[in-house]
Amino acid sequence: MEKPDYLGIDGRQLHLLLTIQQAGSLSGAAKMLDMNQSTVSYWLDVLRKRIGDPLFVRQGNGVVPTERAQQLFPAAQAALDHLETMFQPQHYDPKQDSGVLRISTTAVERTLIVKPLIKHAQRLAPNLRIELHSAGSPQQITERLMTGALDAAIMPPNAATSEGLMQRKLFSTSDLVFFDPDFPLRADDWDAFCARPQVRVGFGPDAGFEIDRRLAKLGRKRHVAVQVADFDSALAAVRGTALIATLPAPIAPDDLGNVAPPWQQDGLVLALIWHVRNQTSERHRFWRDFLGSKPQEF
Repeated sequence: MEKPDYLGIDGRQLHLLLTIQQAGSLSGAAKMLDMNQSTVSYWLDVLRKRIGDPLFVRQGNGVVPTERAQQLFPAAQAALDHLETMFQPQHYDPKQDSGVLRISTTAVERTLIVKPLIKHAQRLAPNLRIELHSAGSPQQITERLMTGALDAAIMPPNAATSEGLMQRKLFSTSDLVFFDPDFPLRADDWDAFCARPQVRVGFGPDAGFEIDRRLAKLGRKRHVAVQVADFDSALAAVRGTALIATLPAPIAPDDLGNVAPPWQQDGLVLALIWHVRNQTSERHRFWRDFLGSKPQEF
């Protein structure tokens, strides 16, 4: 016996089958479906061939289902119900979210954005787990976004150049030069800045150093004595030493002094970056909207 062509059966045909059952005649089904009776007859013939059964036989002025059709009715209704559920608009309920939200951040975003996010999530989504990943190089972060290892990242928008990444500006910030109060640094003094031993932050193996490029264009070079992988480590290295570190202004601690760097600043823009696969996800949109709800400048 030839195997039925079940892959050729779609939702409209299942709906037709159930409508004929409900109407009790092809003419009645045609009226309910706003079709010509010939169209109903055509699609019923298609179903008959694909299933290998008459499905309905004439009786009086109407039709009655065969035994095979009676067996199909519950499954057809269940399939239609399932299809309807599949294609209903998404609804995200944070209270039911027991998943993981993975975000790549630095100390800047943890203070200004992620800390309020965690507080917000504890109230609205008590079962959600938030994972904060240390920022690597732009290439490393991009790879994690592309593979799904990260849901979102916060970094300069020009770092997200790969196809498939989307972004939204969050805020812009400027730099300060931090020093231990026992080893003060004069403001607006290029020679003093370049002469002092410095801590440099490098995110990942292919990190770029905008400050060093800027200095090179001016024919200057700073004295890099220590390189670390994050802002917190840089601040720790400055405390109690003559080291200085040029870092984003929002992370300024109370126990360290700071001055503006000797160059004119344009401001660093930071953006929320995500992969296009998550663009239409109601869950992702919910948390993206919170993260991007209050752009600020520092």
